[in-house]
Amino acid sequence: MNQPAGSPLLFYLAAGTDPQRLAVGPALAAAAERAGWGFECYYDALRRGRHYGGGGPDSAPQEGAVSGAPMAGGDHAGRTLRLCERYAVVALGYPHSPLWPALDRARVDVLARTESPADLYEAAFGRLGLDVPELVLVLDAAPQGTHAIATAPFLYPALLSGPPALALEVSAAPAERDALEQMGARRFVGLGLAPERAEAFPGGLDEDERLDVSTGWTGFTANTATRFRAWGRGVLLADPAVVAAQLQKARRLRLLPLHGRPQTDVVKAAAEIVRDGAEPVFGRQWDDRDFFELARAGHGLQVVDPGPPFDATAAAPVPLPKTAEREAEPEPDDGQLERWASEGRVLVTLMLWSGMVRELDCIPRLIDLAAVTDLRAGLVVTAETFEHAGDEALELLALPPERGGVLGRLEPLLGSTGRGVAAEAYLGAERLGEHLRGSLRAVDRLVPAALRPRGWWPLLDAPLVPRRELPVGRRGGRPVVRFRPRGAPPPQEAAGNDSRGEPRRDLRALAGRAVRATGLDALLEERRPYDGFRPGELDQAIVAAVREAGLDYMWSKSGFGDPRVLWRDGDFVALPFTAGNWDGWSPFYTVGDARTLSHAERRLLRSPGPGWLATTIDSPLFALPGELWEHGSRLYEIASMVARGGRSGDLINVTPHIIARYARLLSDRAASR
Repeated sequence: MNQPAGSPLLFYLAAGTDPQRLAVGPALAAAAERAGWGFECYYDALRRGRHYGGGGPDSAPQEGAVSGAPMAGGDHAGRTLRLCERYAVVALGYPHSPLWPALDRARVDVLARTESPADLYEAAFGRLGLDVPELVLVLDAAPQGTHAIATAPFLYPALLSGPPALALEVSAAPAERDALEQMGARRFVGLGLAPERAEAFPGGLDEDERLDVSTGWTGFTANTATRFRAWGRGVLLADPAVVAAQLQKARRLRLLPLHGRPQTDVVKAAAEIVRDGAEPVFGRQWDDRDFFELARAGHGLQVVDPGPPFDATAAAPVPLPKTAEREAEPEPDDGQLERWASEGRVLVTLMLWSGMVRELDCIPRLIDLAAVTDLRAGLVVTAETFEHAGDEALELLALPPERGGVLGRLEPLLGSTGRGVAAEAYLGAERLGEHLRGSLRAVDRLVPAALRPRGWWPLLDAPLVPRRELPVGRRGGRPVVRFRPRGAPPPQEAAGNDSRGEPRRDLRALAGRAVRATGLDALLEERRPYDGFRPGELDQAIVAAVREAGLDYMWSKSGFGDPRVLWRDGDFVALPFTAGNWDGWSPFYTVGDARTLSHAERRLLRSPGPGWLATTIDSPLFALPGELWEHGSRLYEIASMVARGGRSGDLINVTPHIIARYARLLSDRAASR
């Protein structure tokens, strides 16, 4: 439920290592729901602020790499203070949480600084004005069975949809049970406990319902979601850490938790639940095949991490200031575009992808980048971006440079479904149009007309088709021989048509002892999932859906490299990207260094006539707080080179909308010859 500004909000703090949070959090969230309060939670964790591309969290290369942005880089304290400005916050929980100083400065109502479930319940139910329930659900946070399934994170719907209840994690001390009984608790019911842990629970259980974990993550979570389907309205597709930390979003949007390894399996197993759910699906990808399978189920994926931004900000979004309406700098007029065309000039722009909720931490750095370099570019966002961050750095989109903003420098573009990311060619035009129209309605409520997205950026608006490639190439200046490892899925499966788990990486078996002994294995490179594929022909139904949604132009993954209008209907144009490398790990073209951009610049300047250089920057790889220190200089080099007109100085840096206007003009000139 949406909460008006100033309404009460219960804020629960816990240590990320405390198993009781998986029981206490959902019980408090359900109690706040019954009392008509908002709810938020924050779980401490080691956070590195790195880009997490998928796979099992346990296989991450560095501890803390899967936990989101660190306290400072993610501005957790600042976001807490802004939350306290919007709500009448009542806080309780872990006494050593790093958010207490910010909460104390905001002079919030503090109920209890403790980890004791009984003390937390006593304080919360008294403040909420609720009777203490007689029922206590006992949950299990420990891994169970051969698949090491922790059931507790996925059982919050039992508390949010069932009768009033408290909850304990099964490892609770006997004193906690005694305290709850003194408060009025009478029935202790186990749900999803391992048998040996159920038997060890102090005082025993009145009932104990076992849940089948023998079928693995897919079977367990699909069955659990089906059980609570009447309550659910959407889907949270993620690993246990994200599911636990996104409890507040799950409560507000009634998200049913699903998880598979790979996740394409559970999307298929729970296809009806996914298909009938609201857009977008929230969660975290296992790999990029999720974007294909979710598209077939009619949805995009909106990626979240186990930390801020707080979901309560999206429940009461803040519109951007109206200053953009009166202070936007004038665009080049038609006469200027004509002169550039007559001179054969090439325009250049970047599209800075940052449309996921977890990527909001990139945006302050991208805005700084535009301010420092005078870059003109597109900022690819979603409705979720505006709903979660209207009172953060996004405000600077509406302020002119002379007042510290980037108005006229960064143009918002709507990404993919408008709320998440899908392989749009597999989503279908009708569903895409529906999602885009809904997203634009949401955006219109939050941004001035000058900042309403006019352009559209796709993940994959054309079906992938096979492309024959030589097994040799260059990577980072060195020659490589590419191979497909034994056990890898066939190419058509890697392209999103099926999934059979993670491919085995078998470089040792391929290279052999003799090759390794010579050091030649350094010249071998495993073929990436989308090597050997490229986008096919432009899908005219997709073009029509984007145009009819109310957008003025779109970019396409079709027709890469040649600056020409792919499709035109009146003033609406579909345009190709003209610079970048095929990512291979993901199905799109990107630029990762200035050298790649320079190659495209030389090629376009050698071609006769005017044109444009346009490409995508995968911003999280450079601008997340943990990535910035290692890779940020490459992003700065790219941006500063574009802003000053390329290496040659002959390019003209503009926003994407100007290139769309230029393309229309070039199309008209060609038609008149």
